[in-house]
Amino acid sequence: MYPSRDLRCAISPNELNLLQRLFEDELARKHLPIDSPLAECLAKRLIALFQDGVTEPRDLLERISET
Repeated sequence: MYPSRDLRCAISPNELNLLQRLFEDELARKHLPIDSPLAECLAKRLIALFQDGVTEPRDLLERISET
């Protein structure tokens, strides 16, 4: 289970906005088109990290920049 999330594990609108911003920033940094397979992998990784409790923007960026 996800210790830092409630039982619904829903992503709030504010959280979704944060994830979207981080995703778009990382796409721009890596020069990836939004419809590329690598972009899809990045999105999945970002959401998985968030659901696993990595919710600080700096920590998320650090983790997704490693891939």
